[in-house]
Amino acid sequence: MAAARPEAGISRMSNAASQHGNLRLFAISFVMLFLEIFLIRWISTELRVFAYVSNLVLLACFLGIGLGCYFSKARANVLITILLLLLVCLATRSPLFRSITGMFGGFSDSLIWYDSVRVDSLLPALGGTGLTILMFLMILGTFVPLGQILGRLLDAHRNIIAGYSLNVLASLIGIWTFNLFSFSSTKPWTWFLFALVILAFFVPRDPARMLAAGAASLAILLLVAGADAPWTIWSPYQRLDVYTSRHRGIPNGYMITVNRVGYMSMLDLSDAFIRRHPGVYEASMRRYSHYELLYHLVDAKDDVLIVGAGAGNDAAGALRGGARRIDAVEIDPGICRLGRALHPEAPYQNPNVRLIVDDARAFFKKAQARYDVIAFGLLDSHTLASDYNNARLDHYVYTRESIRDAKRLLKPDGVLSIVFEAKRPWIGERLYGLLKEAFGEVPYVFVIRTPGGAYGWGGLMFVTGNNVEHLRRLVEADPALQRLMAANAVAYAGDVRLTTDDWPYLYIERARIPRMHLLITGSFLLVAIAAKLALGRVGFRGIDPHFFLLGCAFMLLEFQNVSKAALLFGCTWIANSYVISAILCLILLANLVVRRFRVRRVGRVYAGLFVSVAVVYLVPLDVFNVFGYWAKSVLAAAFMNIPVFFAGVIFITSFEKAPSKDRAFGSNLLGAAAGGLLETVSFITGIRALLLIVLVLYGASFAALRRGKRARA
Repeated sequence: MAAARPEAGISRMSNAASQHGNLRLFAISFVMLFLEIFLIRWISTELRVFAYVSNLVLLACFLGIGLGCYFSKARANVLITILLLLLVCLATRSPLFRSITGMFGGFSDSLIWYDSVRVDSLLPALGGTGLTILMFLMILGTFVPLGQILGRLLDAHRNIIAGYSLNVLASLIGIWTFNLFSFSSTKPWTWFLFALVILAFFVPRDPARMLAAGAASLAILLLVAGADAPWTIWSPYQRLDVYTSRHRGIPNGYMITVNRVGYMSMLDLSDAFIRRHPGVYEASMRRYSHYELLYHLVDAKDDVLIVGAGAGNDAAGALRGGARRIDAVEIDPGICRLGRALHPEAPYQNPNVRLIVDDARAFFKKAQARYDVIAFGLLDSHTLASDYNNARLDHYVYTRESIRDAKRLLKPDGVLSIVFEAKRPWIGERLYGLLKEAFGEVPYVFVIRTPGGAYGWGGLMFVTGNNVEHLRRLVEADPALQRLMAANAVAYAGDVRLTTDDWPYLYIERARIPRMHLLITGSFLLVAIAAKLALGRVGFRGIDPHFFLLGCAFMLLEFQNVSKAALLFGCTWIANSYVISAILCLILLANLVVRRFRVRRVGRVYAGLFVSVAVVYLVPLDVFNVFGYWAKSVLAAAFMNIPVFFAGVIFITSFEKAPSKDRAFGSNLLGAAAGGLLETVSFITGIRALLLIVLVLYGASFAALRRGKRARA
């Protein structure tokens, strides 16, 4: 029998080692993305300030991974990741950390729902900043060991294009895996369990460490599972808790809280319920609730559109008011499910009500019907639209373009109303100005409340329409209603900046970075300077400027794409996933192109990048309106993502030639974190102008690349 050749054995061992390395690379990339997305979602529900300050958790993850890549030569200990996750869980249950949001609530130039009554109070905000930074550092530290493993695997990979492609592919699968968890309304303890099982494979095979990791994991699961109330639903957007509602001791429906604060009710205001409680409820008072009053101001009620329909109160009020056909649009499927199952009047079971799970703005663009009444329910948000920008779910609903889209759907005598809890004067001014500009007439503006909120919370109500003279005659025909509106009228000058699709920041007073953002960003810059000085003593190799600038520009470009996609697809969780997935697929395509066709002159690719960014800046998305909705969405999405392809080619070409892959990748992630901080500039410039900053950053990265080549030569 012939002796086995040593070369064959070595080759088999090398292939086995390579496959094992690829498996570890896939697993660590997958779990990092999964952990990153679910922490962004979970922490913003437990500590609400993270849902108002853009991208803090995302930046912590990027910085942690980036620093881990830098120190990939040191031994990684995933036990540290699990222990820090335990600390994060303990902090979210702490009353001290849960008070952070209230500490920031006193700034008058921006709004946090359920904020405190202090105005421009700096001292509590400094305490909140300190606690925010502490949480930020705990999250950052969680990802450092994972970044160390990633950096080491990338640096050792025999084919860096294949290795980076595997990293991107695993990230893509991680996104959709969490989407599957989210779409299925699973609870956070299942997210933790899934991530901890994968992390267990990276814990050192030492009995003491494995025991510690197991004990910490069990504590995490118990803490997270114990945080849910008996009726808790985790929708794709937010945490929903349901409680029995009472008025003067009488059960009158249910209360839904969102992310632990009061949000909406499901009230029984039916004729039968009011007759059963004559000393508490009156049918004559019910007509003055914001759910029903509107239908006493119109004569035609054949077709009604309600956006922000919630769990059904608005639809129930429309049915009581005589509406014949109702389209009820609500973005959150969890809220829709609760409305179907629990609303005492069962409006969503009525055959005349069509419940549509969609974003209001997206529905405006797709709808072809015309309506007698369009009602904006109490459509306000505690939730960011995406993990990758600082817009909230409702931002694009209250813009100049959105009101015009809604007006287009009204019949000639159609009436439009907005009810909003305007906790700052300039929010009311802004809504007033938007309606006055769109309809060319001053809208009716008045405060609508009912005793003890028995018939609904009410708020500031705006009413206008296509035929203002007709609307005025209807108001004058009901003297009692006219007196109510006049007694509670609110006058506005309308001299505040109006929101647009380019500047959609409803909750910010004027075009400047809010004090809360300035305070937090400035504090992080001080921490970054201190960290740089400390790291200089422990072998920090410095940032690669070319990769840093590429990351910074790419993050701003991604922010642009996600923001614009909200106008095409709506601010839905699935739309955000599509956009991020498209970006990752384009990166994979760029890797394939570079692997198949060697790029020898990267300057030409930069030229394509500069031209594509300039074209996206100059060409408005409105040019795609000649196409149907889906064709328009696909073509416009492809158009605005062209720069991503060129940027991907530049990155992988430079990455392949980088002498230190871990340093290059770490610099890129640190740059992405810096880009996340830069996006607050959009509060001043608007979103579109950020593309000019993207051009400057990519130009600087090209200059850094050429300077590096000359230095090496």
